[in-house]
Amino acid sequence: MTKFWNTSLSRVSKNKVLIRGYRVEDLMDRCSFGDMIYLSFTGELPAGNEGRILESIVVSSTEHSVMAPSINATRFVASGGVPLQASVAAGLIALGDHHGGAVENCARLLQSAVAAKRGASAIVAHYRESGTRIPGFGHPWHDRDPRTLKLAAQAEAWGLAGPHLELAREIAAELGRVLNIDGAIAGIVSDIGIGWEYGKAFFLISRTVGLAAHHVEETTRERPFRAIAPEDVAYDGPEERDLPAPKPPSPTGG
Repeated sequence: MTKFWNTSLSRVSKNKVLIRGYRVEDLMDRCSFGDMIYLSFTGELPAGNEGRILESIVVSSTEHSVMAPSINATRFVASGGVPLQASVAAGLIALGDHHGGAVENCARLLQSAVAAKRGASAIVAHYRESGTRIPGFGHPWHDRDPRTLKLAAQAEAWGLAGPHLELAREIAAELGRVLNIDGAIAGIVSDIGIGWEYGKAFFLISRTVGLAAHHVEETTRERPFRAIAPEDVAYDGPEERDLPAPKPPSPTGG
């Protein structure tokens, strides 16, 4: 019978917790965090090394120094004296289509293209005609991203690389741009059967760890209230000016 809440994820009763039907204490005894991510997102336990690659993905995106907008946001907010959860939430809110969101968008592209049997050349031509950027390719700092190279090598070694990662590599070659960490994650999670709708979750899960560490570092090592130096701000508005003369009062009718 339909209830107010309906879920297939878990059931809790007196002294019992089931997750996707499995007893939590059994999962605690035998499963890694990567296994739990896979179980939660797909409904089944990994058949092979899926949990291992998911743990590697989480490690790969945990930290990328203060150059990332999410980390900037967390540290600025933390400097105002708020609790850890508030500054971490600020960092997570900073994750969007241009920072952390490319996993979802690239995975959706790859899954749709593989299902429709569209090749890299057709995909690149379509995006060039529309004048839009293909998510998951290129990086402002890395032309040989060590995270991408390691994840791809692990996927190959653990028998998890498939048509989605291959298509991502072909698109990178067609573009002449590096397959970045978002694109690599998108290809790999697609190959292990995880829907594109979970794309942003991989960045949220892993980056939360780094953001928590940045909050603590900011609040224990730095002075409160992180201000921007005036010389780092360029004003390009109007020069100083006077307000216009006041308008005469409107006449009132008798």
